[in-house]
Amino acid sequence: MAKKPNITSLSFRDLVLGADSDTLRQALEARTRIDELIVERQAAYTRIAALETEIEEVIGESGIFPFPTPPLPVAGVDAKADILLRAPVPAVSLIKKIIEREQAAAARDQAELNPPPSREVAADESDA
Repeated sequence: MAKKPNITSLSFRDLVLGADSDTLRQALEARTRIDELIVERQAAYTRIAALETEIEEVIGESGIFPFPTPPLPVAGVDAKADILLRAPVPAVSLIKKIIEREQAAAARDQAELNPPPSREVAADESDA
């Protein structure tokens, strides 16, 4: 098991009085870069979640597709696992999605059955 790093809390006074300006500048640059990388990482996870959601929508049920483990080590993922299952979407959320799909399909069907009148027909009716 990895050892927990020894993190010492530094006060503002300790930083101002105990570190030279080059060290503080390097620390700020390092922290800024880390923050940028964290934003990129979050965007990647957002994209992965969207892809996994699309896969589950194709299947029609969440939490059953055996996603392979990431090909590279990722924080928080058990590297020894062969497959990963996403947590199922709560039933209420799933029911809402089904209702929305059914309503959209019904609206499309209704539009196909009752197309809007063409302009020529509308013009003929107004002449009469």
